[in-house]
Amino acid sequence: MGRFFDRRALLLRALAVAALLWGLAYLTWRIGWSGEGASPLAFTMLLVTEVYGLWALGTLTWYSWSRPPAVRPPARAGRKVDVYVCTYDESTEVVAATLSGCRALTYPHTTWLLDDGRRPEMEELAKLAGARYLTRPDNSHAKAGNINAALPCTDGELVLMLDADHVPMPDALDALVGYFDDERVALVQTPHDFFNHDSVQHYVVGRHEQSFFYRVVCPGKNRHGAAYWCGSAALIRREALLDIGGVATETIAEDFHTTIRIQRHGWESRYHDEVLVQGLAPHDLDGYLLQRDRWARGNLAVFTLPESPLRARELRPLQRLSYFASLAAYLAPPMRFLLLLTLGLVLWTGELPMKVSVGALAALWLPAVTLNLFAGSALARGFMRIRETAHYELLTMEIYTRALRCVVRPGRTAFKVTPKQGRDGGGIKAVRKLPLVVAAAVILAGGTALRLLDLAGAGPLPDLPGIAAIIVPLLGLIELRRVLRTLLTVGRRRQRRQTYRLEGDAPAHCFTNAGHVGGRLVDASPAGVGLAMDAPLEVGSRPSVLLGLRDASGMVHEVATRVEVRSCRKAEGRFFIGATVAEIDPSSRMRLMEWCYVVCSRERLRGRRPAATLPEREPIAMDLGAPAGAARGHP
Repeated sequence: MGRFFDRRALLLRALAVAALLWGLAYLTWRIGWSGEGASPLAFTMLLVTEVYGLWALGTLTWYSWSRPPAVRPPARAGRKVDVYVCTYDESTEVVAATLSGCRALTYPHTTWLLDDGRRPEMEELAKLAGARYLTRPDNSHAKAGNINAALPCTDGELVLMLDADHVPMPDALDALVGYFDDERVALVQTPHDFFNHDSVQHYVVGRHEQSFFYRVVCPGKNRHGAAYWCGSAALIRREALLDIGGVATETIAEDFHTTIRIQRHGWESRYHDEVLVQGLAPHDLDGYLLQRDRWARGNLAVFTLPESPLRARELRPLQRLSYFASLAAYLAPPMRFLLLLTLGLVLWTGELPMKVSVGALAALWLPAVTLNLFAGSALARGFMRIRETAHYELLTMEIYTRALRCVVRPGRTAFKVTPKQGRDGGGIKAVRKLPLVVAAAVILAGGTALRLLDLAGAGPLPDLPGIAAIIVPLLGLIELRRVLRTLLTVGRRRQRRQTYRLEGDAPAHCFTNAGHVGGRLVDASPAGVGLAMDAPLEVGSRPSVLLGLRDASGMVHEVATRVEVRSCRKAEGRFFIGATVAEIDPSSRMRLMEWCYVVCSRERLRGRRPAATLPEREPIAMDLGAPAGAARGHP
């Protein structure tokens, strides 16, 4: 439905306006005529959620009113650009993938690996990838302090900010540099997208929980001059950072905080609605909740600072309203919690939030709810569905409710890096991480079951009058289904592969004691490969493999490795091999990473594969006794 309305802007706007007007009329009636004889507590609780629902629909309409296509401004050559890759405790594989992307950037630049872990292996990795290495004696102010320590040591006019797990596409700088011909522009943010499509926040391949924010909300914020730095995948003018004394360190949401401070000094921001960077989403529920908790506490703490949208009078009114709406969005999961509490109260006590006739419900309440849901789904433009919204609100319900205290009392909180790798076993262990959702399931299940017994004349609870005896348990069943679906999704989730494999296509040749076997490489990661071969390979064997891998420019490189076969199955006349990488030299590993994270990612995003600039040639025999990477006859 969202995609349907995305192509019909006038119809979308008409639907949104109708939903808002009907919602306003409904709330007017609710406040003035539905409270007599109702429970004051239940009346207030439900009314708060309804007011917030109309506010959320209004801000979404404002953001989604138009969504113009991204247009790249011409990039002027000669600007000096630095690329900052910030790392603390990420694995070598994660950082190497990002550096492989930086090495493939086509615009002239200097890559700096900013290592707050002070690890010798990171310094070696930087040399291998052609990057420069910087560290500092302490870790004060975490990532913000790391960037501030690097600013005096570099002299680029522009700085591309990347997290350790965010791999840029080759044309990322070419797409963004042109914005800075406008001397007022301080930063340009781009969408965050993720290559590990099996993460806890992915719905399907290519669409995840943050897609809605980056592809619908952020283009709207750009129209208001309120695009902000989202921590990574942003190009920033170094002069602007120096103008405000560096990245803000007063909160753990240094990106949002820094943006408002920059704009208070007269600078402007832009948003470029094109995926130019592929990151690594949290693999498991622990990482997801840790990341969202940090975002909520850090961003809500801005309310206590001079950069609060309520206090920063240097900002334009539309900017202040847009930033306030961004912070108010953290209320959505607590509002769902309040709604579930209201429903539980009504189920167990029989105290109604409003007392009205069946005709009023049918003429006012039902159309208001239906239009709100229908318009919200349409305004999401195909990037989020109603059930997906409910699922992620339930997941974050507890941590966002706790984070509300930061609006008045932020407290001292340490910056915790989101884990970049891991496994998710699901089961009871995962479900126990959501105690509030479990409690909601128990309350709703018990109350709904007893209300259904009431309908049969055997229930022990206080009676519900008239049509409420049917509507309330029906609403209980609807919400219970949503809650149980979330718990089942979390409990059934299994994510056993620590490193996500990216799909692609390249020639592959295996050399065993029995001879040569030809085939194709179909997916790969730094830790393993998937092969489609012409003949079977013995499970447990360790053949040498020669791959013909394109780099970002289309040049074909022969990459040698030794693998351990873990599985072999026959399908469609070919043998599909799952194998782990047992031996590979560092330079070959970097080539493999560039193919995985740059070439394959770009092919998925742009729908095209770079043409090979060298012919692929049949390899001659490989010496199985030689170290991996040493193919006889091939340098």
